[in-house]
Amino acid sequence: MKKFKIGLLLLLSLMLVVVTACGKSEETAKNGSKKDVKLQFFVSGDNVEGGALATMAKKYTEETGVEIEVVDVPYSDMATRITNMVQAGNPPALARTSGFNPIWKDSLGDLGSTLKDKGVREDLAIKDEDGKVKAIPIDLTAVGLFINKDLFDKAGVKYPQTEDDIWTWDEFVAALETVLDKTDAKYGLVMDQSDHRLSTMLYQFGSKGFYEENGKYTTNPETKKALEYFFKLNDNKIMPKAVWSAGEDPSSMFKSGQVAAYYSGVWQIKDFEKNIKNFEWASVYMPYEKVRATNLGGNYIVKFDGSGVEEEAQKFIDWLYTKENYQEAASLGGYLPVVDGAEVDYGVGEAGTKAYEIYQNEMASSDPIAAKLKAERDVLQLTSEKTPGSAIKDNIVKALNGEQSIDDAIKNSAAALTEAYSK
Repeated sequence: MKKFKIGLLLLLSLMLVVVTACGKSEETAKNGSKKDVKLQFFVSGDNVEGGALATMAKKYTEETGVEIEVVDVPYSDMATRITNMVQAGNPPALARTSGFNPIWKDSLGDLGSTLKDKGVREDLAIKDEDGKVKAIPIDLTAVGLFINKDLFDKAGVKYPQTEDDIWTWDEFVAALETVLDKTDAKYGLVMDQSDHRLSTMLYQFGSKGFYEENGKYTTNPETKKALEYFFKLNDNKIMPKAVWSAGEDPSSMFKSGQVAAYYSGVWQIKDFEKNIKNFEWASVYMPYEKVRATNLGGNYIVKFDGSGVEEEAQKFIDWLYTKENYQEAASLGGYLPVVDGAEVDYGVGEAGTKAYEIYQNEMASSDPIAAKLKAERDVLQLTSEKTPGSAIKDNIVKALNGEQSIDDAIKNSAAALTEAYSK
């Protein structure tokens, strides 16, 4: 009988230990999230855009106890790294991405509830053939033009202050030539090495981009005219050839104060406000030949099935898109908002405030072709069996380096798109 009592006490003690251990392992925060869970959140971007999400992740951890491990992945490596992880059956919980790979399609969770419940812009969401929401926008971006105001003022060159004063491309280039002649500027213009930036210029010349017609991708004659103009500008005077031909960093070149103008986008505003101290900069309206156009874009939030923390990932996404939290993220990152009714205080000075106003006007006046093609291409990246990668940019670089003609660059770009996207 004594042995039995000792055995019973030992059994009860062991049960108590197990119950206590289970209680600790399932300890939850106020929102029902398990505190001992860690979510990997892949983010690429500079300290401003990516840093905004890192700040929000830290806030979420403080509020809930759930750790969000923000992994900074270089933009150029994001798609490849996630693809490898998906193929290995070990995807991250979340990612902020601007592009997709078809391999992800069956591994992406449905974000339809967030889209509906949080008032996220549906026209910017990515849906599959069954209508499931595979990605929702986190921010909206637009292409635009910045100038070194000090250089323009020193040269006595006026720049557009209103939409009534917008340059043609020839007038813009003439202005740059004057600035180069009358100041110590090294170059007139730098442009990000990107399909997105170049396509904006093509649209401004009347290009319809690359589009499918009778089962093949093609383009209209204005595309070649715009590319010929772009190639002429890459003369190591107006534009440094090294940016597009060799990948030199245009942002650093502009920040050095030796470049008169920078063709980039809205995401630069917060960085310029904080980090440009050696000259005054300004955002101005972009030039155009036939139509005004700015390429819309942005980044998406995706959630992966198979991470083992799908439920917790969904809770974090819903928290992030709650209006007050989203407004804070947009303010920190300088995002153009994608949540209905979001009011963003960017906390910027006069130059930044004017810049955001100009971007809103650029988007409102843009030819619809820019937004239409971007949205179609994003969906195709996810739903097609193949991907063309950066075929357009790569073919333009080859042509700039003398490896092929402009005609061949156009033909080969269209062929790559046809192979990847045509049904």
